[in-house]
Amino acid sequence: MTQKDTFSYEAAKKRLDQIQQQLDSGKANVDELESMLNEAKDLIDKSMKKLAETEKIITQWEKLG
Repeated sequence: MTQKDTFSYEAAKKRLDQIQQQLDSGKANVDELESMLNEAKDLIDKSMKKLAETEKIITQWEKLG
């Protein structure tokens, strides 16, 4: 199974919510902050790609119907 097949938009959203809570708490040190921001960027990029792919599929279906 490829990474594309295992990516979950819902899991990414849940993790982004967790990161947001950690950032809001103000308890993260600089190293943790950098790591969390990099992880958040990666999750956002993957989520945007998945949404774009889903939109493309929906557009194709609409053309068929």
